[in-house]
Amino acid sequence: MKFMVEYPLGIDDEGRPWATPSSMVAFATALEAAGVDAIAFTDHPAPSKKWLDGGGHATIDPFVGLGFCAGVTTTLRLMTALTVVPYRNPLLLAKSMTAVDIVSGGRATFILGTGYLRSEFLALGVDFEERNALFDEAVEVAKGLWSTEELQYEGRHFTALGQTMFPRQVQQPHPPLWLGGNARIVRDRVARWGDGWAPMLGGGVLTQTARTAAITTDQDFADALDDLGERLERHGRSLSDVDISGSIASTRVGLSDPPAFVGGLAELAKLGVTWTHAPVVLGNLTASLEAIAQFGEEVMAKL
Repeated sequence: MKFMVEYPLGIDDEGRPWATPSSMVAFATALEAAGVDAIAFTDHPAPSKKWLDGGGHATIDPFVGLGFCAGVTTTLRLMTALTVVPYRNPLLLAKSMTAVDIVSGGRATFILGTGYLRSEFLALGVDFEERNALFDEAVEVAKGLWSTEELQYEGRHFTALGQTMFPRQVQQPHPPLWLGGNARIVRDRVARWGDGWAPMLGGGVLTQTARTAAITTDQDFADALDDLGERLERHGRSLSDVDISGSIASTRVGLSDPPAFVGGLAELAKLGVTWTHAPVVLGNLTASLEAIAQFGEEVMAKL
């Protein structure tokens, strides 16, 4: 089992911003020292105030954040959780992803999504109804740039006449590409070409806002994994061929009951889950650094 942590942003419970260089350095290096496998940043370049006031979360540019963390660590994996693919021209997106892979020495993993905030699409000048077509096109373009010296491509809103990617990515044939989200089309993409799946677990406002099917209970998650396994099989693949991130009730106890958390990891592994979240983000940096150290001593040391 591997562990990721999404870096918290916004204001902590003591009124201080998380987005400072010293906080990011302390947090990322503490994760690495504790044996946590990855740090992640999410992607909302133009969120609305209404969304933020209604429970949305602050962000910084994920590629800048990951590049910064790459410079102060040596083994920590750098992940997006997730990248909203249709927001950017595919060549610009591929360039940013490649840059993270280069500056990290090949430690980048990208969880990709189509996005769900209509107001953000409108603000960025992207047609919300085109998002799935734009997503598939962008992945095709990125893979083309990573695998050829000159890309010839007639896109929906651009034309590439011999564009190239240099310097090139470290990981071959490209950094791992996971899919984020719960919809059937997401699982179809995982089955056809994805390196991993990061479902959105839970229900209520979260899944309503994201316009995705709810995966609420442990049984829902198990059923979704069975469905993914069947889809993979139709493409000559299996669950063992992809990474899966997720959690179950027994792992959501976090550090309130470390033995129960460790026991739950075995149950997760039986389901085919390979990644889960380390429960170390608390109300402020000091408390989180203490939780990270505790996680290293009471969880990582037991594995």
